[in-house]
Amino acid sequence: MFNMNPLNLADAQMQQLIMLLVAGVLGFIIGYISRQRTIRELEGELASTERAIDDCLRTPVVVASATDGESIVLNRIRARASEIDFSRIGMASVDNADDLKVIVGVGPFLEKKLHAIGIYTFRQIANFNQEDIEKVNDIIEFFPGRIERDDWVGQATELANKK
Repeated sequence: MFNMNPLNLADAQMQQLIMLLVAGVLGFIIGYISRQRTIRELEGELASTERAIDDCLRTPVVVASATDGESIVLNRIRARASEIDFSRIGMASVDNADDLKVIVGVGPFLEKKLHAIGIYTFRQIANFNQEDIEKVNDIIEFFPGRIERDDWVGQATELANKK
């Protein structure tokens, strides 16, 4: 009766070729995206492993006399203070220290960490550039991107201008 065989159409082979090409392109795109996500995860694991290895190999500048974890962490952070570019952000000391806890996102222990690497004033934080933010974030072992999300630089700039 009716001849409904799709292979009898004049352009059936062309349609099949186009569908095969589209399927191949979609497969490539999905595979590429999946591979990039895997690469990002592996790079994150590699960075944390390298940080752990660096911590193991680094000799502390100050020997922890106390057995509590806080002093061990502060000594580990203090050992990395030389990685900060103080010629750009400025030098400060305990004598002219600001109350960094005023900045949203900075608590008492985090303030101790910042002091351990030589950051005492709002002006120093206000002078941070992107590289400084990443370096300080890594050294003080803080959540990635938290300094930017809480806008420490903006808050510190306002607080330094009010002084």
